[in-house]
Formats: sequence, structure tokens, C-alpha cells
Amino acid sequence: MKKYKKMVLAGILLSSTILGANTSVVQAASTSNKLLNVDTSEFKNSVANNVIQVINDLLNSSSTANKVNSQTKFSDLENNQTIKVAPIFGKKTQTEFSKVLQGELNVVDDSEQLVPMKVVKSNDTTGFVEEVSYTLDGTTKTVNVKYNYAKPTVSFDGNQVMNFKRDNNSGVTDLGDDIDAINSAATDIGSVSINTINGNNAKGNKNGTDVTSSGKVSTSDINPVTITFTPSDSYVSSGISANRTVNLYSAPDWSLVPKTVSDATEFIKQPMVIQNKNNQLYKVSIVNSNDNDSSGQYDLTATAIDSKGNEIKDNSTNKPITYTNTMAISSDSTESNYYPTAVYKDPKSGNIVYTHNFGLKTDSKTPIPASEVQNAVSQLGYTVTKSSLSDFDFANKNFKEYFVSKDASTKINFKSINDDYSESKTLTGNNGMDVPLSAPTGYKLVNPSDSSQTLNADQPTKDIYIQKLTDSDNALGYTVTFKDKNNGNQTVGTEVKGTGSFGNYVSLTAPSGYAFASILDNGFILLKNNQNVTKYVVVADTPYNISYVDQDSGKEVGTQAGKGANGSTIVLKAPTGYAFVSADDVNYTIDKDTPKSTVYVQKSDQTEDNIVSGYPKNGYIKIYDKNGKLNNDVVLSEGSSWIIDQQVSINGSEYYRVATNEYVKASDVYKYTPLQTVATTNGKDVTPVYNSRGQVIIDRALDTNTPWYTDRSATIKGQKMYRVATDEWIRASDSTLK
Repeated sequence: MKKYKKMVLAGILLSSTILGANTSVVQAASTSNKLLNVDTSEFKNSVANNVIQVINDLLNSSSTANKVNSQTKFSDLENNQTIKVAPIFGKKTQTEFSKVLQGELNVVDDSEQLVPMKVVKSNDTTGFVEEVSYTLDGTTKTVNVKYNYAKPTVSFDGNQVMNFKRDNNSGVTDLGDDIDAINSAATDIGSVSINTINGNNAKGNKNGTDVTSSGKVSTSDINPVTITFTPSDSYVSSGISANRTVNLYSAPDWSLVPKTVSDATEFIKQPMVIQNKNNQLYKVSIVNSNDNDSSGQYDLTATAIDSKGNEIKDNSTNKPITYTNTMAISSDSTESNYYPTAVYKDPKSGNIVYTHNFGLKTDSKTPIPASEVQNAVSQLGYTVTKSSLSDFDFANKNFKEYFVSKDASTKINFKSINDDYSESKTLTGNNGMDVPLSAPTGYKLVNPSDSSQTLNADQPTKDIYIQKLTDSDNALGYTVTFKDKNNGNQTVGTEVKGTGSFGNYVSLTAPSGYAFASILDNGFILLKNNQNVTKYVVVADTPYNISYVDQDSGKEVGTQAGKGANGSTIVLKAPTGYAFVSADDVNYTIDKDTPKSTVYVQKSDQTEDNIVSGYPKNGYIKIYDKNGKLNNDVVLSEGSSWIIDQQVSINGSEYYRVATNEYVKASDVYKYTPLQTVATTNGKDVTPVYNSRGQVIIDRALDTNTPWYTDRSATIKGQKMYRVATDEWIRASDSTLK
């Protein structure tokens, strides 16, 4: 006997570029033996509005993998045109790589649908696609693909400035064999790190890095020497170079050490600070007071210090840079003779940064003016703090302490890792001061810690790496205007202003007394700054009053009332302990001409998810009787949906009742709950898509922060999911409902 197929409305598959599905809830089972067909007369008129699609009615752009490139229409595309895109790292298969690349290139037809892309040429070494083609309406165009690789950079492992001892004690160049050790340390690439954000290539091979150095120290060098380091990686042969400064320290000017002091023992306790001919500073101490001979000879040690009074080490030996000398220093203890010395200290560390001997003074009653105290250190850029600046009145023997600050000026060189942009700015303030730093307009700091800079008088220049901002880095502003679609597009409600991130879906709430005209008006994707958005609403003042009546007893068992927009659809929920008799009643259309409606329900142990659907592409759904015997006369349409009122076990297998003495196997269908809302993907990466059996669809994924209309939810393999196409679902944990 030929089986009679009960025709019901099933889902429809749309193109691969726009996901879609029928959102109508279909055929219900009744308590009679006959199954009722569904009236599909309205379906053709509503298909377009029921399609599940990306809500993107803004700009001439669609969602892409990195949300960088705008659309290029095929009609505007030139043959052999070159398009630059962000590099695509870490993709393990050609299919996966090509899928992302197609979104990056974003070539569309006049209906803004992606044009199929064909890979023409790939790099043999990296696997990156270099040439693709597009064919539309018999015309083929080729595109050359260029990738915007980031330039690698160099960072110094604590040794961007290196210091070496250059002279012997007499000030004569005496590098000798040490020149090789100095150059070995100064050019050592092991003391630098190469930084790159470029990743593994399309074949899974790890990005390799390298660095070369140029420049060296010669025996004739006196001024600081620059050593340049240039990084590279597998993609960029020459990155952003960085310079190391090599300071060569010559012997101090021993003539600045006073030959006569009031008391040599004070010299031991209070070291002198002198300069050399290059204004490099040295702290001079007497090694041992007992080392002087009968002629007053003392052994002296001079140790190089920085602007804060810290000892400076030779980077080839890791020992302080020191010079020694033996000098005759006499003590003059005559009460009328004084050799006043101002001791200048760093207020934070307490280190001595300079000393100045004012020479023999025979009149202790005449103080040294504060102006002279200041002038003694002005040549080195120090300023005596106001709190400590005063006349030198010899109250504290021959030494008096002052605290000083030093002006620091650092030239910041911004260098972009994305392009050839460069800019400089100068930071000024006191030595050791922390000052904020922001990147130039349109860029961000590669290293967020660079946002605070410590001024260093010993480092006049510094390179800072920046990265070009994409729209996703900016807080974008938007303004939403609501218009009444049924009243001449008159503006209603209050404008909504706000900010958000590029590519994010912004959910909206309709003005009071209104409802959105369509699902597309529930929100929008934020794609540019100062974005102006118009959304359409309709008056929601049509009352509805629903009486739920038990079909068997004729008694009212529940009510539901409210107001909404005329013609809009809401999803109803049956009273507890009851199920709808007809699936058509689940979606209720508000009608101003029918303010009161009766909806029949029946007692059921299936109070939730009491609608089932056959699996798409699974053929007819077989019908069984209460004993599990196959009904050879009737089947249900493939993928169709039905109300169930019982779940029973027959011969150890689970069944759902769809009509009197007519059951379907639970394994042939899945249960779901109707919805009418938007699910926005919220993962950090693309969102995987599953079929109705919970199997991942390997060639399909949804972009992050994109909205999708969903018409049903279901628990599939223990995971709650939302349907976004005929047989395509996303996990509830990967999305957010509006």
C-alpha cells in the first residue's frame, strides 16, 4: 500500500553566504485519528522576513574575520588588482585559511553577498595564498593578495646603554687588547630580544627571528658610540632598528681635587665628586688614611657615577669603573682657615652627586651666598631645592649638605610596527620623575607599560614602538533615531546616544508605547564613529486578551493579556500542566479587529519543549501505534514539526505521542521551544556551528559579535542551543539572547 505523506511546512536551506530558515511553527497533532495539514498560504509572503540573517544594514560593509576591510564590489574590482589584508596565522588547513581570507578580501556582488573565491597561487614556503580569482556572470577577475605583516622590533635586556673604561690613569688612550672585549660585549646579539606579533605560517611552521648588529668601537673614539641592531623574522627581512649607546669613560681631572683641606680625615668620611673633560662624574675617596707618607701623599680612588650618584660598572668586566692616583694633600687646621665644601645629594637615594670646594676662606664670619652655592652646580644642570638652599655659613664645620634636582629631557622616538610612520616628542621634568606618555593619534603603544616613563638624564633619547589603531581599538559613538513606520516615518521617542566597540552588536529598546517594526530593528552592528542609525517602530497600543480553554472540559484554565503592535507576533506559553493543541497557536498574531481570542490546550505531562521536529535530510518520519507497531499507511514529512502531549516507553524505547494512537520514536525527532529573538555571538574566536544532532559543521562558523535571528532553542547532547538556520545551531554558552 502506498504511504500517504502528510505535507507540512519544513525548513528551507538558503545559500552558503546567507544563513536562513523558515521560522513558522508547523503542524499540530490533535486528539482525533486524522492529522491536519497546515495552511501555508501566507508562507510565500513571509519568507523574506523569516530568513535568519546577519543584521547589518549599515555602510557598504559586512562582517569579516578581523573587521578591517570594507566590501569591494565585484563590479568595481579591477583585474589583477592588489588588495592588502591582515595576515592570517595559525590556520592548519587550506580550507580554513581560504575561508578566513575570503572574509578579509570581502568581494561581494551587487546584493552584497560574497562572491565565490578560488585560490590560484600559494607561496610554496609559507602556504599563504598570493593570488585568487572571482567569477561572476561569466566574468573572471584576479586579485593579488598582499599581507600587512608587522615589523619585528628589538628590546634590550637591561643594557641599552653600555659603559666601558677607555683611558689609563694619565688620560692616555690605552684600550689595547681590551678593544676586542669591548666590541664583543657591545655587539653581543644575545643581550637583545626580538619581538614580533607575526605568527606561524599557513603550513604550521613557526615564525623564526634573527638580528644583526652594525658599528663598533675604535681606539680613537671619545664621544659615545652607537651600535645599531636590526631584527628580522620569517616575513620581514628588515624590521625596526634600535640603537645601543656605548659610553667610553676617560680618567677624571685629578687637578680638581683640592690640595689642601681643613682635615684629611673629613675627606675620608665625605668623598669629593669631580668631573673629567667630558663632564663625566667621579666620586673620589681616600683609600686609607694611614697610607699617607711623611710628605702627605694619599692614595685616591675615583669611581664613575651617574647623575643620581649610582656607581657605573664596566659592562665587559661587570666591575665599577675606577681610576687610582697618589696625591699630596695637606691638612690646614688653623682656626682662621677654612676650606668650605658644598655636598650636593640626590633627595631620593641620598647619594652624593657632586661636591664643590670653594677654596681657602680666612674669615669664617663671611658666609658664602646662596647664589654661589647654586652656581657651583648649575653647569651640570642641577638645581638646589628651595627647602635646602641657603647661605654657606660654616655652621657645620667645613662641609654643608644641599639637596638638588636635575632637569631631564628625553626625546621619545615613536616607531610604528605597521607602517613607516614616525614621530618624536620631548618629555621634560626632574630626573627620576615618572611622567605619562600616550601614543600619537591613530596609534596605540605596543607595550602598555610604556604609558609611564621615568625620566633619566643619562638617557636623552628612547625608542617607543607603536601600532596603528584599527576601528576595534576605538570607542565609537552612535546616535539612534526612532521613526514610526506607519505614520509617515515621523520621529518618535528620544534619541539614544552611546558608545561601543567596533563590530559589536548594540541591542535597542523601543520607545515606550512602541514596538519594533521588524526583527532587524532590534539592534545594529557598530561600524564607525559618530554612526547615525534609524530604526523603525510601530505603535504598540493594540490590546489582546487570550483565554486558555481546556479542550476536553471546555473550562478556562488560564489567561494572558497585554498590548502590542497590530500585526506583530508574540510567542505564547501554555498554562502549567497543559500543552497547546495546535502548534499554530504558539505564535500569536495581535489583531486590532480581534482583541479577544480563545486558545485550546490539553492536559499534558510535556509542559516544556512539547514541540518536536524531524531531523532535516533524514527522510519521512515513521509513525507507530501504542504497541510500537509500524503504521504502514501514514508518515510525517521530513523535518516537519509537531505538538506532543505524552512521552512513553514502548518495548524499552522512548516515543512521543503526536495523535491518538500515533507515536514517533524519540530518536527520530528532537524537542524544541519556539523563540522570536536575536542571539549575538560572544566568543573570542569564531563561533562553531552544529547540526541538529550536535555534530560540528566543519566548514561553517559565525564571526564574533554578530547577531543572528533565532526561532527555536533545544537541548542537544546536553547543550542548550539556538537555531540560526535550517539545520545549523549555536551553543547558548557561545551567544547572548537579546
